[in-house]
Amino acid sequence: MKEYNDLTIYEQEDFLEYEIIKYLQKTPQPITRAQLAKYLVENVDYIPKNALNSRKSHKTKKSYQPFMNRLGFALTSLYKARLIDHPKRGITVLSKLGEGVDPSDKEYIHELIIQAWEK
Repeated sequence: MKEYNDLTIYEQEDFLEYEIIKYLQKTPQPITRAQLAKYLVENVDYIPKNALNSRKSHKTKKSYQPFMNRLGFALTSLYKARLIDHPKRGITVLSKLGEGVDPSDKEYIHELIIQAWEK
């Protein structure tokens, strides 16, 4: 496996989607985006420990966190594919479909996401 920073942004999102499902299957409680980001950075070997550091945009000069952008897109894709749900703003839980999916079946998960974005 390549290091996280060596992946394209699309590969990063795919990677995060699988890791999110794995984590939510282990932790069946509601979780915030910040808690999820912290867990992933601290516990997934391929994600660098400095992933939550901010960068300054060359164009707008504003600070942003590229990792949080990728995490947001990964969560949106999982939501559109009905693998996760947001019972309240800022809270993420696994859906019934997400509970039953095998996180190592990357092709199946990817296909669900592609179909959801095509709708």
